[in-house]
Amino acid sequence: MLNPKDQQYAERIKELIEEGQVIATLEKPTKKPGIKTIQDNYRLQKWLTNVEQIVKTTFGQNSLQFQNLSELLKGSTYYASAVRGITGLLAGALEDLEKGFLLEKEILIAGEIFKSVLDQASYLLEKGHKDPAAMLARVALEDALKRMARQEIIDDKQNTSKLNDELKNLGRYKKHQWRTIQSWLDIGNSAAHGQFYDYTTDNIKNLIEDIEEFIDTELMERYTCEGHKVTFCTKT
Repeated sequence: MLNPKDQQYAERIKELIEEGQVIATLEKPTKKPGIKTIQDNYRLQKWLTNVEQIVKTTFGQNSLQFQNLSELLKGSTYYASAVRGITGLLAGALEDLEKGFLLEKEILIAGEIFKSVLDQASYLLEKGHKDPAAMLARVALEDALKRMARQEIIDDKQNTSKLNDELKNLGRYKKHQWRTIQSWLDIGNSAAHGQFYDYTTDNIKNLIEDIEEFIDTELMERYTCEGHKVTFCTKT
């Protein structure tokens, strides 16, 4: 199930596929023998502009989808065959979106960010800075919970404790995990409010390790391909 934003993108892509199919039927003979082109230039150009915008917005300017579209737009777009080629690209892009491949890419990037943040937290802890380390661990946990909330179509703008409640209520994880997460959040709250004596260096060491394992298990490993997390081929 797509989140509301991606669902909106998907609906727009469907509209443009249908519009492209209609535009492809507008090809008519020209004065040159055997040459047919699409005569409604206004409608064609408007459609092309809309296609370029939705692909760029949905997939990003550096995506394969946008790069392939840019190549198609370099050629003549006044022929029905060109329009059909673009609608085919839209159909493939829609399939990628609906099958969750964009989410998988997001999770891969997120995994790299989480690792960087938690590595930095570990480094600070080793240098004797337990309080900044606790804050960084809390940041990683909050971001992971927000990403999980979006996957479950939960409003991620709620406070983190509320997200924890809703994820537990939806069955994303069990009550014991919910209780553990709340204890992690309590440590993070203590760090954020200057209550530095509420936890020890060992508490933060365990916190970082536990959050890393939680993210690997509950977020990253849900996207696997024959046990290799890197490829994110199928959902389990």
